[in-house]
Amino acid sequence: MFNACTKEKEVITLLNQSREEIEQLKEEMYFCPVCHDPVRIKNGRVKLPHFSHYRNSTCSIYLNGETEEHLVLKKVFAKWCEKQSIDYELEKHLPALNQRPDLLIGNLAIEIQCSSLSTQKLVERTQSYQKHGYVPIWICGKKLFSNHQVLSELAKNLCYYSKNLGFYLWTVDWEVKELVLHFHIEEDWKKRVYSSKKTWEFYSDFLLKIFDFPNKSKIYSQRTFEIGKLMKEYYYDLGRKLYRRDNQIRVIQAELYNNRFHILQLPTWFYYSGIHIFCCRGSDILLKVKIWNLVYFFNQNVIEHSELIEILMKELEKSVDFFYEMPNVCMSLMQEYCLNQLLAYLITCKHLVRVENGWKVLMGNPNQSIADVGERLKRIENKCLITATPFKSVIR
Repeated sequence: MFNACTKEKEVITLLNQSREEIEQLKEEMYFCPVCHDPVRIKNGRVKLPHFSHYRNSTCSIYLNGETEEHLVLKKVFAKWCEKQSIDYELEKHLPALNQRPDLLIGNLAIEIQCSSLSTQKLVERTQSYQKHGYVPIWICGKKLFSNHQVLSELAKNLCYYSKNLGFYLWTVDWEVKELVLHFHIEEDWKKRVYSSKKTWEFYSDFLLKIFDFPNKSKIYSQRTFEIGKLMKEYYYDLGRKLYRRDNQIRVIQAELYNNRFHILQLPTWFYYSGIHIFCCRGSDILLKVKIWNLVYFFNQNVIEHSELIEILMKELEKSVDFFYEMPNVCMSLMQEYCLNQLLAYLITCKHLVRVENGWKVLMGNPNQSIADVGERLKRIENKCLITATPFKSVIR
């Protein structure tokens, strides 16, 4: 941390002081602004000068030491604010929350996350900010987003959602010196990540304008997937895992068995489109089973649009365990996004056909053989899917 208090409760900051000036400060005693334990100045040559707790400290906020990356990035964002005359508070302790954002800019609580954090802690801290009127902006350090092919559970739960940009994530690279917005984030069945991105060099634009970008901007973005190839890979991978008695697949198959399904003999809709529903935890097959059973009840009948939406949304509201926590995205938005995806797939697979009074339900024969499934997958092997943001709503 850069700030500490003297015996007289005066706040001392090391942020903009030279190493020589900091050496002279070592003669005084300093205390943590949060737990009031004694702290010492570290003025080595590896990390930036900072205050550090002694080993026996039990401070709830500064229990773990800070990485060099975290210290550097706090200084970068503080300097960014100073260059643009933005009022900010560094490491401001909020007693009502017992939290200390890295920077506080008005009601924006900037949190630069450079190390692991449990989902429970993330949810608690985010909801506490929101409850007290703060807007948390979580920014992933390099360690949390070093592998751009797969999102960790923490990185996924740090995502936000905008109807204009889809799911998005803030990251920062202290070596390249860029703040990055990854948006229109999607995953295929193997959880491989696809995203578009916009970057800002440090100090290149007004910081508050950047943070408001997802709310004010509309970027039309399209992505093409070879869904025939994806679905075949997905189907054969399910078969391999079933043969190897993979534990996760066994759990899914057990639930499917209770619904008189077999994981390799499902209607094509269950494997479509090879793109995973982003906010859905684990496999989305089990969620699709719930939706399929509801829609199948109306097989060969016409159902009004509003009735169909109401029925499916009620089921999604009961299925919160299927979704990631994502504390920065309200559950109703995730459910709406999920419903749009599921309806789009049902329509594309021609299980829902638009008629004058609503939707004609055509579920077909759910009892397919493995050969039938293979033949259907073969027929779409050259098909492509174009996804886009802003996402065209099916609900409305």
